[in-house]
Amino acid sequence: MSVKRQSVWSLLPLLVTAAVGFFSLPLFLRYLGNNMYALWGYIVTFNGMFGFADMGLSVAVGRYISVALGRNDQDAVRGYWGTGNLIMIPFLTLVSLAFIGLGVWLGPKWFNVSPDHVGLLRACFVAGGFGLFLAYYGTYWMILSQAFLDFKFISLLRVAMTLLQILPSIGLAFFTKNPLLLLWWSAIVSLLQLGVFIWHARRNYHLGINLRMASIARLREMAAYTGKSFVGLMAAALFGSIDRVLLGKFAPTVDFNSYFISGNIAARLQNLSVSVMGPVLYNTARVVDHGREAAAKIYNETFAFMFDWYLLAALWLGLWHPVLLRVWLVHTMGLKLGEQTVLLVSPLLVPLVVAGCISAMANISGAQLASLNRLGTAIGFNVTAGLLAVPGVWIGWNTAGVVGVAYGFLLSRVAYLAQDLFTIRLLKAGGWLDPRTWKKVGAQGLVGAVFALSYFAVQRNSYWLLIPAALHGGLVALWLLRHSLHKMFARTSIQ
Repeated sequence: MSVKRQSVWSLLPLLVTAAVGFFSLPLFLRYLGNNMYALWGYIVTFNGMFGFADMGLSVAVGRYISVALGRNDQDAVRGYWGTGNLIMIPFLTLVSLAFIGLGVWLGPKWFNVSPDHVGLLRACFVAGGFGLFLAYYGTYWMILSQAFLDFKFISLLRVAMTLLQILPSIGLAFFTKNPLLLLWWSAIVSLLQLGVFIWHARRNYHLGINLRMASIARLREMAAYTGKSFVGLMAAALFGSIDRVLLGKFAPTVDFNSYFISGNIAARLQNLSVSVMGPVLYNTARVVDHGREAAAKIYNETFAFMFDWYLLAALWLGLWHPVLLRVWLVHTMGLKLGEQTVLLVSPLLVPLVVAGCISAMANISGAQLASLNRLGTAIGFNVTAGLLAVPGVWIGWNTAGVVGVAYGFLLSRVAYLAQDLFTIRLLKAGGWLDPRTWKKVGAQGLVGAVFALSYFAVQRNSYWLLIPAALHGGLVALWLLRHSLHKMFARTSIQ
């Protein structure tokens, strides 16, 4: 299975998550109300600060297992896996307890919560702690399947679990208006997913927890890589949601919720790129002994595939977001609340979406730097992006409020462009330096400009704009899919 095909399978659950999320997000705000929705957002934001929970061991074990599989060394596979489990289980337990303790203690002091809701916030941190353990340990087993390039199984399972988690949560929000029950339901679904991953690994890879195969020698092999990965995750955890953490401190709930909605849309768009990280990381790890040319080929193929679609997403949302937001929010939240939310979300969406697209493209170079054992370099770029975000958010808030925060955060993403350029030069790849990339920008920009002429005929939020918006997105998407559609029709005619 090619890297592109593996990426497509990895993309499927993320697309489903994004689609269901776009539908459910305004419903959660409508059913929970501003205060309960913000409280739920605080837990999600705090959870993002614990992105180091597996201390980088998941990626390290996956990388070393991939190298061992490339050499057909099954004993090494079992040794790496058992050693990882021996460390992962107690460490995750301690981190989850720390999440609960810090949340119960500091959460009410940091986030804007009324005294009446302090007890509920603390209970939510307890549920979030259990969910944290199950989610990260489930990810550890998922990475085992990625190392075996079993992306189809992962995709189908995650689609099923996503639907099982989100759809009942909407009902819980409607009937109970209690974010605590949503968090407990999410933890239950994570437990179920973990059980399926373990069953699949035992049946297909003949791997259990394998604690007896753990060894000091395997730990020493992975120590340096794990240490650098851990530092990288610490940096990402500290700075990855720094914009929302700061807003949670000094912004009122209305501003926080509008930024959270806009950021959630951008994050879901950005998270689609996670689909390529597994294929890029583990395929690059398997050719790491074959020189940089093979790695450059993987980079170029993945960049060309992703760039077309993220360029379309940025241009399409940038052009048509006034009417798209109106259709989306008014028809899910009601006229009054929907119109108010559109006015708050609209000026934030474009800068945050562009920031998300830049970060998404950087996931390719980040995955390759990890495969090439250049994690220290990747950490430097992550830290730089975070350090730039702090003054960007602070200056933005004090000059232009929540809109200024969005643009301040966007400017901080220049560090990820620098990471891409470093990797491109390292591998002698194309990417941003390939003239064809900028020809695509010119072509899609010209097409978008032609359709944007419709703004001269109707008002910015008129539903008539849905027609040129659909034509713009549909025609460009068909053009990008032309080779795949041609192959599909060719196979159909042969049959």
